[in-house]
Formats: sequence, C-alpha cells, structure tokens
Amino acid sequence: MDTKIHEKQSNLENINFRELRELTGKEKHLFSLISFLVVVILTIVLYLVPDYYFLERITTDVVFQILRIYKYDVSLANNLNEYYIDNEYGTGFFASLIKVLTSLDGHGRRTPTINPNFTLEYNFAVVRACTGMQAGALLLALIIVTPAIKERKLKATAYVLIALVIGNFLRIALDIGMTLTLEQDYGLSHDAAWMWSHDVIGKPIGFFGTIFFAIIIEKQGVPVLNTVSLWIDSLIDAYVKIETKLKTILRKS
Repeated sequence: MDTKIHEKQSNLENINFRELRELTGKEKHLFSLISFLVVVILTIVLYLVPDYYFLERITTDVVFQILRIYKYDVSLANNLNEYYIDNEYGTGFFASLIKVLTSLDGHGRRTPTINPNFTLEYNFAVVRACTGMQAGALLLALIIVTPAIKERKLKATAYVLIALVIGNFLRIALDIGMTLTLEQDYGLSHDAAWMWSHDVIGKPIGFFGTIFFAIIIEKQGVPVLNTVSLWIDSLIDAYVKIETKLKTILRKS
C-alpha cells in the first residue's frame, strides 16, 4: 500500500517537472507572462501588507543578544519614545502606495532600536526592509506559482522561512558588529563604517543568500529555477522576434 502511494507521488512529481520543462511556443509564453505578473503582485502584497512588527521585534532581540555575547557595548530601546519611526519612502506614486500600505501596521511604523552606549548620535533600527521579507516574499511567490505537489510546497516554504530568519539574524548582527568595530577599533566615521559593513559586505551576502534559499526550495522538489528560466527564455524569444521584424521592416524600406 505504502509503495503504491509513493509511486503515485513520484509519478505526479515527474508530470509537474515534465510539464514545466516541455512548455513551448504560446503555452510557454503564456505561462511565463501570467506567472511573472502573479509573482510581482504576490511579492508586493506579501511584503507590504502584513504587519512584520513581530519579526522586527524578534530580530532586534536576537541580534542584541548575539552582540552582547561578543561583548559589544549596546543596549535596547526601553520605550516607544526611543523607537525609530520609519518614514523613508521617497516621492512618487509607488512611494505613496508603500506609505499607505505600511501605515496599516497598527503601531505607527515605530520599530525598536539597538543603541551603542558610546554615542547618542545614531542607533540601529530593524525596519521592515531589514526583516528579510523582501527576498522572503519573492521566494514564497515563486513557490506558489511553480507547479509542484502541495506537500512539497509546504515543506519548501517551512524550510526556506526558517533558513531566511536565521540567516537574517546573523547578517544583521554582522552588519552592526562590523560597523561598531570599524568605528571604535579602526577610527572610521560612522558613515564609512556602515558603508563597508552594510553595502560592501552585507548586500552581497543578501544576494548570494537568496540564491542559497532558492537551492533549498529546489531540493524540496519545487523547481522555482525552472520557472525563472522560462521567463528568461520567453524574454529572449520576444527580443529575437522583435529584432527579426525590425530587420524585415528596414529591408523593405
């Protein structure tokens, strides 16, 4: 009985993989267009609509404990008056949309901070953009649109969220710890220290981390990279088609 169920699941997996890989022509282009649009919409919704204050709070607490383990002289904000208010949205339609959606969080966009005890000039705030849910929302959206067995999708979602949260704890602790070390031990200004730790070191870690998380999803039997490859194939096909038509028009003229 168990053997038959396992064979049935394996057959379903093979069908999902085969159908995704063997899409051609209009079917491939239609799947690529629809799946891409769905991923964009889901990523925006999953990132901007939920209230991630709980994750901001947990991340701040865990990072603070990591920094204390390594003897950094920092403290946590004790009350709402010391919390950071995230108002950095820019201008334009999308900035206004982000402001409206994130204002629904119920706590006035306030977020707890980690404060270095040797200065009052700045603090470190784990805002929505620091929770890792930018990459998380994109990866979850890819899992949703990619054909695969539901159990595989649930397993991939659980694994990637756990890895994402833990990895983000370590990344932010590294950013803050490196900034404080460069300032106190090597005499860099805060802006220079933050640039080296957050931009030069932190952003590449985030980029390669996202690739690593995609591999975790692939290992659970959800071929998200196949979905992305179909997007690229369709984009190349569209480019070649447009280029061919333009050359034809130029020859006739």
